Amino acid sequence: MPFIIGTAGHIDHGKTSLIKALTGMDTDRLKEEKERGISIDLGFAYLDLPDGAKAGIVDVPGHERFIKNMLAGATGIDLVLFVIAADDGIMPQTREHLDIMRLLGISNGIFVITKMDLADESRISKVTAAVKELIKDTCLKDSPIIPVSAATGFGIDNLKKLISTEAQKVLSKPEGGFFRLPIDRSFSIKGFGTVVTGAVASGRIRKNDEVVLISKRQNIQKKVKIRGIQSHFNALDTVGVGQRAAINLSGISPADIERGDLLASPDLDAVSSRVDVCLEFLPAGTDFKSVPRPVKNHSVLKLHHMTGETLVQVLFADVQEAGPGIKVFGQMRLKEPMAMLRGDRFILRNPSINATIGGGRVLLPYAKKRKSADVEQYRILNSQDMKMVVISLLSNKDIVGIDMHEMRLMLNLSDKGLKDLITSEMETIVLIGEQLLLRERVKEIEERIIEFIKKYHIERPGDVGVDEDYIIKEVISHGMGGTDLEKIELRIKSVPGTILDSLVNSGRIAKTGNVFCLPSHKPEAKGKEKEIENGILSMFSTQGFNPIKMDEILCRPSHREEDIKKVFQLLIKRGIVVKVTEDSCISKKKLDEAKDKLTGWIADKGKIKAAEFRDILGCGRKFAIELLEHFDKEKVTLRSGDYRILRKTEK
Repeated sequence: MPFIIGTAGHIDHGKTSLIKALTGMDTDRLKEEKERGISIDLGFAYLDLPDGAKAGIVDVPGHERFIKNMLAGATGIDLVLFVIAADDGIMPQTREHLDIMRLLGISNGIFVITKMDLADESRISKVTAAVKELIKDTCLKDSPIIPVSAATGFGIDNLKKLISTEAQKVLSKPEGGFFRLPIDRSFSIKGFGTVVTGAVASGRIRKNDEVVLISKRQNIQKKVKIRGIQSHFNALDTVGVGQRAAINLSGISPADIERGDLLASPDLDAVSSRVDVCLEFLPAGTDFKSVPRPVKNHSVLKLHHMTGETLVQVLFADVQEAGPGIKVFGQMRLKEPMAMLRGDRFILRNPSINATIGGGRVLLPYAKKRKSADVEQYRILNSQDMKMVVISLLSNKDIVGIDMHEMRLMLNLSDKGLKDLITSEMETIVLIGEQLLLRERVKEIEERIIEFIKKYHIERPGDVGVDEDYIIKEVISHGMGGTDLEKIELRIKSVPGTILDSLVNSGRIAKTGNVFCLPSHKPEAKGKEKEIENGILSMFSTQGFNPIKMDEILCRPSHREEDIKKVFQLLIKRGIVVKVTEDSCISKKKLDEAKDKLTGWIADKGKIKAAEFRDILGCGRKFAIELLEHFDKEKVTLRSGDYRILRKTEK
């Protein structure tokens, strides 16, 4: 199983010398590092273990001025080699690095007491005791402690064996989710081009795959192609979570990439500007870097996430301040969006005192601004029961459902992983198209639709039924907290139609064209509408086969124009009146008579001219032509030169 070793510890405690003794590789690559004799930036090596496996190694700088670089290197560490010099003992950065390991949830480690050649046995025992006291209440409390000397080689072979033993305790990371490789270096190699390196934080990628470069500095998401993959100088076809890798890219210059940028799978198509989190603040200590005062709600802090950083505003869920040692739920509002996903660990530093004060874990990326502090919701999000988390997210009263892709982004699951999860909860969760809904929400929508149609019939008895678009707007949108129709159709476009079809199939509602009604409904105008309807129909009954135009209908002085228009539209919707053209109408009864006369003539004579049809009906030539064109569209007749013939029907 691939895993990554990281160093930690105070400056000049021998981290780089230790790595060289273990691997034969010098991780100080910068000229300034050679001249000053200290690590400034991240260094990289690998270790061949006795069982044949290779472990990637990230050597981090120990100086407090380079804590930013140290935090970038802590990404993806599975096992920490915590270095403490025998002559110096525990120092300020020892404590801060230990706090960082704790906040990042790193629980596998080895404490290495270096430079034992510079101390006697009594001093080594004293430092060992101090280390045990330091870690007794931390997640690294059971870590082994081993003295070594990089200068003489004493203890190095035993340390290799111990690393191999401790590596067996490292738990494998989930393979699913979106591919992300936080970039810690970018450079160019002659003959190959652009290369980036980093530790795969989630997912898996293959050679020749297309990925997206997410750049905070340039505010872009640029598609690039993977030309090649190496891990520990070995060419690979694929690389996954827990592995360090060098990725050869095409289509981009190394000058356009910097530490903090991210390679991601193309379906990771959104970044987070607001995330729900569980925050933990460090307990007060005795040194000058300890947390001096409680953190106020709405404080602005420095966020370190993977190899990137930005300023954030912390928004606590149920307290106005968080004191040392306190855990609290809340949100972070990011100044610059990041590709943060559920489960990601992060570090918070106070920029005014240049100190690590806390950290936490992402519960939900792409979070919405919360109207109130729902601590119970946060507790559910903090749970590892993914079924419960999904059900909780779908229970939000301001939504109808959540798109499958959106849910994958929220939970950092593969498509298969989410489908397996949904399949196991089919009694509770329904998949309609690409939308996930609670089964009880579907039933709620069904009842709301039926009640809405029933109310519509009472208010408009003369209407045949309700248009589908109107149902979506008035019923479905109501369940989304007033979201505008455009957004609703975008997010739940397959949901209304499926629910309506289900109601039709069960016989609870009926459908004619794009109009829905209750099966028992018989449209019949009443009161004022009935009076207007009778007046309009009486006009058609006296016109024979001549059309009536809208202006003629609106000339009736006894009713308001808007009421006449409304009733007239209902007559068209019910099919009692037919619009032959945009401005010419005829009653359905007269239209059917005209059709019978037309088909009878052609059946007898074989064909008909417009003038002949005009004479048969006793109407104007223009309207006769309009009627013939109408019957052409209805596929009753077919034009042949100046004549119409009957269209052949398929048997």
